[in-house]
Amino acid sequence: MAFYGKFFAVEREENYEAFVKSMGLSEEKEKKFLQFKPVQKYEKKGDEYVFTIQTPEGEKNTKFKSGVEFTSTFRDRPMTTTITVDGNKITQVIKFESGFTMTIKKEYTDDTLSEELTHSKWDGTARRFFKAQ
Repeated sequence: MAFYGKFFAVEREENYEAFVKSMGLSEEKEKKFLQFKPVQKYEKKGDEYVFTIQTPEGEKNTKFKSGVEFTSTFRDRPMTTTITVDGNKITQVIKFESGFTMTIKKEYTDDTLSEELTHSKWDGTARRFFKAQ
């Protein structure tokens, strides 16, 4: 796919603030989420993928196989994640021990990424739109 290896940066958002506020986070954590503008890319290496995210705090790489659940942590909270790659669409389902789940659906073109975000505490949908750098 032509989007592999390209970094994509947030260009605009729809309903993202409502999405973050509906998670029931502290005001400080809400503020961090609202300011979070990751730059991200996917690469395919054999039967594995590498998801790279760049933030002001540094770069994080996650290796995974499509459709195979793996365990990791988010801010010291254990979680399981399944990322499924289907052509130019990538779906990530994150489950925390508390029962909270989040789903991120991504659809790529050569130079754009649209991301749809939902979670188990909210009936709405947020969207983020990215452009290749």
